[in-house]
Amino acid sequence: MRSVYALFVFLLVSSCEILPLNKPNSGNYPNTANTIINESKEFAELMEADKIDKRKVTAQVLTYLLNDSDPNDPQTAAVITNESNCDIIVRLVGTKNKKFYNLPVAKNSKNQFLIRKGGYTLNSNVCGAKYYSQKIIVEPLIITLSN
Repeated sequence: MRSVYALFVFLLVSSCEILPLNKPNSGNYPNTANTIINESKEFAELMEADKIDKRKVTAQVLTYLLNDSDPNDPQTAAVITNESNCDIIVRLVGTKNKKFYNLPVAKNSKNQFLIRKGGYTLNSNVCGAKYYSQKIIVEPLIITLSN
């Protein structure tokens, strides 16, 4: 019985991801300052990319939200409100469809996007606090994050 229990504990522990997602090539753990700098740089790059066709995307999101949505439409709207004093990146990773989105939202503002419907894990770093959730998104996603 002890060996079965020990095997179960070993499998449980070994199946958990214990390294950070953004492992550096040197094998050292990133320190918090480097992580913040890297995320700030990534946020700036994502905001630049987000500016391209932003009016068109905003119009599409508003049209989607104001009209009856077609259940066969493969896309839905995502509106994320950031009530914190920190810029954030909301990361959506598809559980089956292999889609991922890194959605930038400036501090004390909101941003909107079109995303594919499906199952996702959502995570973000909100002023040092970790946000994590799993959702099946088939209707518009409207979330508010704060400190």
